[in-house]
Amino acid sequence: MKGIRLLLVALAGTAFMATVAFANPALLSPKPGYPIGATKSPVDGTRTSHDAGQTNAVGAATLEKSASFHDSEALNEVEDPNRMRIKASKGAGRLPEVEGPLNQVNPNPAGATSTVIN
Repeated sequence: MKGIRLLLVALAGTAFMATVAFANPALLSPKPGYPIGATKSPVDGTRTSHDAGQTNAVGAATLEKSASFHDSEALNEVEDPNRMRIKASKGAGRLPEVEGPLNQVNPNPAGATSTVIN
């Protein structure tokens, strides 16, 4: 039994490592600092980890972008045809005046005979 568990854990770990190893970098979202440009060391000509072609994610522009990232999700743009029927509001807790007939609600939909909770 322990051998089967060990085998399953090893297979799951191998599958996870394979997904990381074969991930497609083209699917990553573009962001400052990625991908690294081809830079060479002035001393020996090898590649360096410094990216001379792109800026870091600092400054006022980055703060503005991060602050406004979820603005489109925060707006309530729900269209409800029943809201278009409202002519005047009578205040909190009271039904508004509407065009057309009022919506009828069955006061006892489940056929309950008592509203007392024991």
